[in-house]
Amino acid sequence: MNKLLDASLLLHMLDDIEDSIYIMKVDGANLKYYYVNRAATHFSGRSMEDVGLTFFDTHASHMANYLHKKYMRVVKERRTVKYEDGFVLPNGMLSGESILTPIFDENDNLTYIFTVTRDITERKIHENLLYDYAYHDELSRLYNRRYLLEHVIHPATLYLLDLDDFKNINDMFGHDVGDTVLVEVANRLIQQFGTNYTLVRLGGDEFIVVANQASEPAEQTADTIIQLFQKPFNVNDRQMKLSVSIGVSLRVEEETIQTLLKQADIALYKAKGAGRKRFHIYEAAYKYDHVENFIHELALSQAIEKEELYVQYQLIYHPVKQAVIGAEALLRWHCGSRGIVQPNSFIPVAEETGLIVDIGYWVIRQACKDWHLLKEVYGAEFKLSVNISRVQLNEVDFVVQLLNIMEEEEVAPQSIELEITESTTVHSMQEVQQTLHQLRAYGFTIALDDFGTGYSSLSMLTLLPIDKLKIDRSFIADGNAPLIAAMLAMANALKLQVIAEGIETYEQYVMLKEMACWGIQGYYINKPTDLHLLPKQVELGAE
Repeated sequence: MNKLLDASLLLHMLDDIEDSIYIMKVDGANLKYYYVNRAATHFSGRSMEDVGLTFFDTHASHMANYLHKKYMRVVKERRTVKYEDGFVLPNGMLSGESILTPIFDENDNLTYIFTVTRDITERKIHENLLYDYAYHDELSRLYNRRYLLEHVIHPATLYLLDLDDFKNINDMFGHDVGDTVLVEVANRLIQQFGTNYTLVRLGGDEFIVVANQASEPAEQTADTIIQLFQKPFNVNDRQMKLSVSIGVSLRVEEETIQTLLKQADIALYKAKGAGRKRFHIYEAAYKYDHVENFIHELALSQAIEKEELYVQYQLIYHPVKQAVIGAEALLRWHCGSRGIVQPNSFIPVAEETGLIVDIGYWVIRQACKDWHLLKEVYGAEFKLSVNISRVQLNEVDFVVQLLNIMEEEEVAPQSIELEITESTTVHSMQEVQQTLHQLRAYGFTIALDDFGTGYSSLSMLTLLPIDKLKIDRSFIADGNAPLIAAMLAMANALKLQVIAEGIETYEQYVMLKEMACWGIQGYYINKPTDLHLLPKQVELGAE
């Protein structure tokens, strides 16, 4: 009686378990239902009415074969077997995690298989909900950036869309109206491209259309996207016109999705710069100046710290005295990741970003250090020329900083020549005049570089406190002797010394020597070179 009560209690307890319990009786090659709990009936439809029946009596053949094979593995291997969850069964249901345990009698005969299966339906619903949150944009219901980066592996073409002047809509009508427009944009993309393309909202007013296979020319698809915006947007009874700019990147070789996204962003910048409401397809051979500038800006910000900057020198020669009288310090950059970068590529970037201030002070300090070595070779009267940017010159404490460097490096101002260009003075003539007067008062020499190339160079000679003119190389290359002679005569009348740049031939050297030009500079004397490679003696003679 107690045993019967215990068995009844046990069956009641098994019925209360949330997991599905199946007990199959093993009869040779036959497997028959022996017990099914309430959870198993709910999960699979099997019940205690099926006791004594086989899989083949209760299931369609494809499902019966699957279950028979699954249980017979336990019979053959005589051990507990665990089956993972999450795959689709032959009957279309999603499998749960199952543990099949063999039960042996006192003679070690396998008599029953006790199975516990955990229903993962609710868990999968929860996981799907989390997946939806993780990979979909909440507003537009399109995929988001995470999905793009993790699941779009080898797209054929990527179209990056940016709504033109969308900020004006938010500013004028509020973010609620802006959100309504974004939803309508998403709906138009879905209606046009459906499930054949992957549609993504990156955030803000940026969307992506991904062609997973090359089905039509990129130009045609991009034009189709632009046409989607021809129809006005009806928002809160308002008719709004909206246009879009598109950057397109094509997968040519093995580009990753991150690379394609970067290329599309570059192309988008180009499209917007060209007037918006248009598209641009990224071309690897195309020179994207704004990208180069950005790369230079990032690298330049660390160039001093990484010791990538260095100074080369080009000697200045006095043709009458036949002696080296100075040298110009020329900034160079060997970028660790890009190699040698030409000055005309990175100096404008340095000026635009303000990085030229710290770089300029570094050049001055380095030139002062090198001056001590150069004077030992060329004499105590040797003078170093350093180019000064307009940005540097407009710094409030430029003079103070310059003097501090000179004092720390133990170099007299009289040994340093500061070169400026006409463009340095264009926007702040009065301030520049005051600064130059201060510098001259402390003993610095001021030279006007690239003379003759500006629109008002002659007026500069009377407005600016300068000591020297540097005749631009273009006049020397032209070989116009009367014009050069006139420039020298004018400078002499104004008591200005003249340095002619770009001297590359013996004939040019002779011409300027006969004109008694104070100084010459160019490849004929030496190419810009490192300090230790400068010639100790310069002898210019007949060819």
